[in-house]
Amino acid sequence: MEVLRTDPDAETVRALEQLATLEVFAGSPEADRLTAEALTLGQALDVGTEQIVGLLVSRGIYLQVAERGYESTAYLRESARIATQIGDNVSLGLALLNLSDVLSATDPAAAADAARTAAGQLRRTGRRYYLTGAVMNLFQALLMLGDWDGAEAELARAADSDGLADLDYLVCARGLLAALRGDAEGAGTMLAALGDLRATEDPQDAAMISITEAFAAVARRQLPDALRHARRALSYGDALGIKSDSPRWAWPLAVRAAHELGDTDAVRELLARLDSYQPGHLAPMLRAERDLARVRLAARDEDGDGDSDRDGAQVVAASFAAAIVSLREHSTPYHLAHGLLDHARYLLARFDAEAAAVALEEARAIGHRLRCSALLDRAEDLARAQL
Repeated sequence: MEVLRTDPDAETVRALEQLATLEVFAGSPEADRLTAEALTLGQALDVGTEQIVGLLVSRGIYLQVAERGYESTAYLRESARIATQIGDNVSLGLALLNLSDVLSATDPAAAADAARTAAGQLRRTGRRYYLTGAVMNLFQALLMLGDWDGAEAELARAADSDGLADLDYLVCARGLLAALRGDAEGAGTMLAALGDLRATEDPQDAAMISITEAFAAVARRQLPDALRHARRALSYGDALGIKSDSPRWAWPLAVRAAHELGDTDAVRELLARLDSYQPGHLAPMLRAERDLARVRLAARDEDGDGDSDRDGAQVVAASFAAAIVSLREHSTPYHLAHGLLDHARYLLARFDAEAAAVALEEARAIGHRLRCSALLDRAEDLARAQL
């Protein structure tokens, strides 16, 4: 770069873009400066619209990682507009697949639309790596929406029609879906089939493997392992952004596993971790899950305090109801079902069997729709406890 900067031209910009993109995905502090430098120089040299699209995408990806979602969305939408204008399917697909990633934390329906359009564009280009990214983003958005059958169908289409069956990303995604549904054997088979992805130095790839292993441990009912793997996935939050897919799923799992293990210190530590972020840096799902974790902790404290007053109990009850409303509005159907089961357990402990039955029934309905044996088994355990 020292040589190329001496008399800069389009190749200087191209090299800067490649270096900047590498620094973004490595979580380097140089990413901000380099993505801005590349875009500024590209405009100064009037490198052409096709190259400008790539520079806008690189800057947009950095801004997403830096938790500057509105700016990121603006850059990526502009890159998509220019790519459409010049008829560049590759650049359009790349812009839209990254836009879908930004939107997944706050607007999964829009994320699914962007990813589906990106996949359609990229199927015309033969760019397997980019197409895989679009499929994975669509898969994640559909998980958030609770359309798990749709997510499974997209993976099957990518494998059977797009010729991507050999790619570890799809194998890992199939493992994650199996684990979420409680299929420990299926998840284990997929994890054992992973090849080169195991040796990755990419934080995004490593986090994806860790969250799959975490949910596989839940399917095996091995909560200490689930907590360990979820914490590892969460550790990549600084490099990827706490809103990104794997950390966003890892925190609720980690705090739930810690709660079920009775590890109050771990629960408080995980709460403190989220509290260290600015409100706008947290996905709505994480804020809802934090409310639920706090009320679970308060309910446990109430259970352990034989002298708890009626006003305190009413506050906990109201907070539980508010947490369920927040989950309904901002989290996923899967997480809502777990919250409903938490609420049902709380209500049963306070001899409100009628309200508990309502929460149990809704959680069961979600479990059946998702074909999630993990939820259905937990609901059955609570129903037996009620008897």
